[in-house]
Amino acid sequence: MGESTGLIIIIVCIALAIALTITLVLLVRLQKKLAIFMSGKNGFDLEQTLQLLTERTTANEKTLESHKEGLEYIDARVKKSLRGYSLIKYNAYSDGGGEQSFASGLLDERGDGYILSVITNRNHVGLYAKKVVGGTSQQSLTTEETDALASAVAQTKS
Repeated sequence: MGESTGLIIIIVCIALAIALTITLVLLVRLQKKLAIFMSGKNGFDLEQTLQLLTERTTANEKTLESHKEGLEYIDARVKKSLRGYSLIKYNAYSDGGGEQSFASGLLDERGDGYILSVITNRNHVGLYAKKVVGGTSQQSLTTEETDALASAVAQTKS
């Protein structure tokens, strides 16, 4: 049994030596890869690169927040701006006038605004404004004013 035990020990030692050699080769390769990974562009190491990326991310977040605030401000202004408008010209009086009278609808995105009417003849000019909320007039409208409102409301929806 002495000879076979010695042979087994030699085989185990050879197997361990081979395993150790393979492990050392893999360790050297891993160290080379780690050295490459840890050295960055222009001599930056990994920690400096991560710090730079963190600073850039923070700066980008601040920029995005200011852009968001700016867009919200612009969006609020656009909603209040003129989105629907119309002009309906007509003769208010049967004695002529050459269609100098008109009704005009002026509405924002929500359908809020005014109907302006100008009634003209040779001796008189009258200007009237009627409030509109949500596409509905707060006062009774003439046929021309109703047409002007309908036309302006249609534009706010397109």
